[in-house]
Amino acid sequence: MEHNHADMHHADMTHADMHHADMTHDHGNHGDGCSSAHAMVFHAGVCQEILFKGWMTTTALELFGSAVAIFLAGVLYEGLKYYREALHARATAATGDSRVNITKTECGANGACGGTAVVKYSMTSSGHIIQTLLHVVQSTASYVLMLVFMTYNVWLCLALVLGLAAGYFCFGWRKNTVVDVTEHCQ
Repeated sequence: MEHNHADMHHADMTHADMHHADMTHDHGNHGDGCSSAHAMVFHAGVCQEILFKGWMTTTALELFGSAVAIFLAGVLYEGLKYYREALHARATAATGDSRVNITKTECGANGACGGTAVVKYSMTSSGHIIQTLLHVVQSTASYVLMLVFMTYNVWLCLALVLGLAAGYFCFGWRKNTVVDVTEHCQ
């Protein structure tokens, strides 16, 4: 019964009313055959809105350019992870100056300390502040790359995975640890 009521309501609309309804209702069509509807399944289409309203691909060349940018973002993300670890390792490496905070009572009567001293960050040290800022950048980049993957576009996902792999290949062999405890999207 409700179906008939809807058909009657539609039949009562004039052609001008229907045209106005079509013009005011946004169907997500960009005039180029692309829809901004977000598919929740993997697809291989060239029409893709990426992260921002203005980043829309409508041709294979635009999608390829976006895939290259995403590939490079994956490489840079892996480089950032290595850079943070290298900064931390350099900052915490024991140097001759690192023994200044050790008192003579901790070192014995003659003041000669054996072994290495461990340098730790304090909350307000410049090293910790830099690591905090880099952590914010890494966290943000991690979530942005996750959102790119969530476009479910096969080509963009492949570009991201290959970029992360290439970045790990370039930087991962220099890392001190294999398991990254600072990884955000695993």
